Amino acid sequence: MSNRFQNRLVGVVVIVALGVLFLPDLLNGKKQRQEETFTEIPLKPVLNDTGLPEKAYDVVSTDLDEKVAQAQAASSVEPDKVEPEKATLPQAKLDKSSLSKSAWTLRLGSFNNAKNVTALVERLRKKGFSAYTLPPKPIDGKLTKVFVGPDVSKDKLINLQSDIEKLTQLKGRVEPYNPIES
Repeated sequence: MSNRFQNRLVGVVVIVALGVLFLPDLLNGKKQRQEETFTEIPLKPVLNDTGLPEKAYDVVSTDLDEKVAQAQAASSVEPDKVEPEKATLPQAKLDKSSLSKSAWTLRLGSFNNAKNVTALVERLRKKGFSAYTLPPKPIDGKLTKVFVGPDVSKDKLINLQSDIEKLTQLKGRVEPYNPIES
């Protein structure tokens, strides 16, 4: 009897295994397959040189151009024969001198404590003043200069000086603005 029971048990296990394997496929029906589409990324596109029109913008002449021409004339060299390194040297000197006289800034002081510097700058900015520091990111233990400005009007900064002194208890002094320093 045990032989008959084993045969039936093996038969039931085989039928259940076949049912587990094939019944889900029969019940789901026909499966739809989705094909993934791939697109190629193009290489660097070839651009046609459209260029800008000849008169895309107006050129404004400044007195700086005249100063460069005078400096070249003073060196008694024809403008066409000036070497690029020598031509940029007088221009750089003229740029520094003319730019420093065209704007002003109010220097409040130099501080070692980075937290105090950032707090002072935030307080000034909340009151509507344009404040900045040199170096731009204060570092503890190194001197950081605090400025208000720049402005093209020296008189305007002198008038603001009393308001800033009331706010910060720092008198400050008006100095020529040097954009190259920042």
